[in-house]
Amino acid sequence: MDMNELLLQSVESLPPLPDTVNKLRAYIDEAGAEIETEKVAEIISGDPLLMAKLLQLVNSPFYGFKSEITTITQVITLLGIGNIKNVVLANSIKDNFKIDLSPYGLKTEDFLNSCNEEVNFITNWLNDEDKKLSYTLVPCVMLLRLGMVVFSHFLIQNKKDKEFLERLKAANFSNISLIENEFLGVDSLAFLGFLLHRWNFDESLIESVCYINSPHAASDNVKKSAYVLSITDHLFAPYHGSSPFNVEAAIALMQEAKNGGVSFDMDNFIAKLPEKARNNINKG
Repeated sequence: MDMNELLLQSVESLPPLPDTVNKLRAYIDEAGAEIETEKVAEIISGDPLLMAKLLQLVNSPFYGFKSEITTITQVITLLGIGNIKNVVLANSIKDNFKIDLSPYGLKTEDFLNSCNEEVNFITNWLNDEDKKLSYTLVPCVMLLRLGMVVFSHFLIQNKKDKEFLERLKAANFSNISLIENEFLGVDSLAFLGFLLHRWNFDESLIESVCYINSPHAASDNVKKSAYVLSITDHLFAPYHGSSPFNVEAAIALMQEAKNGGVSFDMDNFIAKLPEKARNNINKG
């Protein structure tokens, strides 16, 4: 059995999602147009820990609400039921995994800080420009590097972690996706699309992730999302995020999006860039 088949088998043994999350997902998927806000609030309120985490998340800088949100009903009204499902799923999945990125040569603290910075950047960038899109993408960006987490766990389990790290070092930590493909038959971003599909995330989020590397080819309804994720991936790529090359690539994607009819405010984008990225403009 090759590594790709073993990897797919290992997905079946991933930790199960909490009962409340499964109950919420099942209700939303089954109710369709007949969905009731009160029922969603009732399901979430039945799990005090989940309710507390959700309130903590929506009161974080990720969403930028000016006044404190104190009830689940408020959260549902502000974010919408579809976003609530995705946020609850993303938060539960994130909490379900032990983080050990040693096969990638990354320290856990640095990795988690970078993941938080990605979400902060998306919300800072889009909150003034397209708040609805910002709310939609937060759960997706929370999980953007989950493929690396699952890969790391799998490589350690199969005693391939040291060999993988040596291969990354030999390549100067460039072309990571090629090395992931070499070892696992798939890269971590493509694998994330598979995981989101398995966990029943919204199709629009799954499609956006699947087109991160070719946003121009995405369908019109998710093209802007795909560009946002692709640009963010360049700016926060492990090892070389915000390098002169990646910053120029991100700006080129902004221009490509504009040429393809997807509008962004370039001045707002430049103003919201991380300082390191801003300092590397025109140095590529």
